[in-house]
Amino acid sequence: PDPMAVPSGPPEHEASVPDAVVAVSWSPDGMMAVVGGAGGGLWRVDGAGAVCGTLPGHRDGLFQVAWQPDGPWVASAGQDGHARVWDVARGVEVAAIPGGVPWVEQLAWSPSGEWLAVGAGRHLTLWHRERGVAHVVSGHHSTISALAWRPDSRVVGTAAYGGVSLWEASTGASAGTLPWKTAMVSLAWSPDDRWVVAGTQELAVQVWPQPFEEGDELAMSGYPGKVRELAWHRTGRYLATGGGDQIMVWDCGGKGPAGTTPRLLEGHVARVTALAYQRRGHLLASGGQDGLAFFWNVGKSSAPLRQSRVGSPVTAMAVSPDDQRLLVGGHDGRLAWLRFPGAA
Repeated sequence: PDPMAVPSGPPEHEASVPDAVVAVSWSPDGMMAVVGGAGGGLWRVDGAGAVCGTLPGHRDGLFQVAWQPDGPWVASAGQDGHARVWDVARGVEVAAIPGGVPWVEQLAWSPSGEWLAVGAGRHLTLWHRERGVAHVVSGHHSTISALAWRPDSRVVGTAAYGGVSLWEASTGASAGTLPWKTAMVSLAWSPDDRWVVAGTQELAVQVWPQPFEEGDELAMSGYPGKVRELAWHRTGRYLATGGGDQIMVWDCGGKGPAGTTPRLLEGHVARVTALAYQRRGHLLASGGQDGLAFFWNVGKSSAPLRQSRVGSPVTAMAVSPDDQRLLVGGHDGRLAWLRFPGAA
């Protein structure tokens, strides 16, 4: 589409932090968010665009930040050998979870908020909000590159070279494997528990139907780059994927995406770096290295509904719990609060 023809809207609020943004995450009530910086800093920001406090963060650098889905805690993963859990309101550390190696790169809360999975090197640590560290699984053949929870919070998947390993949260025991011959760079479990998908080193998206039987896997290829961006529609019907300056959206309804052609979304003029669907609505948001954010209604059209200029390469984004706003973080520390089209 002609960029000039796409309606454009400025951010509702803007702010900045003194570091490149690597992750943003909203509180469950949508009143606040936490922002993680590449150097290890953590900032609290409110819904009106004000930076209203800091947390101690990580000494040597930070990789991920995630707010507990149903509670007051934020988890962060960093280069000091630990994942850390913070009570944001009080500004204090609740737990320091050793990763077993100097760099702790992966973490993911279970949808229930009860469990925190931590991936560091070849180690998976399962931390429980009441019992602390419950299990440490060290049997991976290579570094864990991504984590994803089954929607029922009972099983977590770890992506590494050779496929995805599944682990029971309650026991730490193996719940099976989803094999593939190469390394993974991203992982996502569909909300309807029909599919597990991963971006691979060979510029493709690997798909395993659930429950999985050997030979059922399929690959969707043709991407110009590695697919690190995966976003599921809340129903599990649509899977949005990055991997270039176009967004490919696959219809995973019915018999699934095998043999189908994805819908191509064109608007970005540089690589797509972030994708996020609304939690209850139908709209998709995208951000790119071009410093632009777009909103799409994929089920109805391939044309963007609106664009906003963030002004810095987009490095993180998150949808507010009420689906009204998108918080976008940039490489230069810029933060932008954008309104979804149709939001009150």
